[in-house]
Amino acid sequence: WPTLLSESARLSLNGAVACHASSSRHPPNALYFGDGAIQHQQTALWVHQPGDLPFAPSGSSVEVTHCAYSGARGGDDVRPSRSPMWFHMMPGSGITVEVGRTLLASPQTFGHARSKHMHAALVSGDFRSFHRLLRNLTEAEEDAAEVRCWREARPQRRGCFPALLAYDSVQFPGWRRRCFPAPGCSSSELVMLAWGLEVQFVTEQLDHVRCGSAPHALRRCTPTDAPVRQQGPSCLRAARRLPALLAVKRGNRCSLPVPLEPGTFGDRFERRADAEAARLRRALGDAVAAVEADHALNPILRRDGSFFVPASPQPQLI
Repeated sequence: WPTLLSESARLSLNGAVACHASSSRHPPNALYFGDGAIQHQQTALWVHQPGDLPFAPSGSSVEVTHCAYSGARGGDDVRPSRSPMWFHMMPGSGITVEVGRTLLASPQTFGHARSKHMHAALVSGDFRSFHRLLRNLTEAEEDAAEVRCWREARPQRRGCFPALLAYDSVQFPGWRRRCFPAPGCSSSELVMLAWGLEVQFVTEQLDHVRCGSAPHALRRCTPTDAPVRQQGPSCLRAARRLPALLAVKRGNRCSLPVPLEPGTFGDRFERRADAEAARLRRALGDAVAAVEADHALNPILRRDGSFFVPASPQPQLI
């Protein structure tokens, strides 16, 4: 996270950071910025690794990243009121979730075509289609199952599909995504079935995320924890507003974020981030001054609408 680095540490990054993700170019452990997609943490530097993360077994915990999102995701539409919460499984993020009873939706288990359709169904919050694909049912068999559900119990998001009640999460290991300017990068994805929506920030699900060192020193996150500050509303708005981040991009001759046109999708979603920051400010109350005084953290919206920017943070890497 460039905003957690001292000025001298940030200067040392000049000429050493790639502007885009491209697994065909980067050596192991190379630093790079994400490809610009909102959910890929634009305010962070990423460390390239040649392999994907292994499957996280049931009952285990894993470090993740998340940024609230609504719109087209990989060609499928995210539905604000239905799409579950997605995470990228990323060591070093500082935020940990427990996978609970988890399903490995890999091509090796379900085949490439079937796992691809399962991925698309969860992106759009189509639990009916996901359930059908999971059980390999025909449309008629799924219709019959749903009719029984409506007759026998009050339907909830997963309640109509009993096979889904056996899982708390789904993992898509090494999911290939488009990376500009060259294809080929991948990341393992985790979808929470039992809680959360893709349109929410992590600050809206603090009951379910943990901070601290895994596995024995994990604790409930607070709005003032550095990882939460990085991946809360700052994951959207800070990419255009933080001098430290812009300085690192200039030092590596990366393109800078373009101003958002009023009324566009990006502008509307940044306003959503500003609203969440304002909610946190109201919730923190007297703690706001203490948060702003912590020079190792991202800025929080001040009462006058301005932003606190770290003056001399302690050196930390990533």
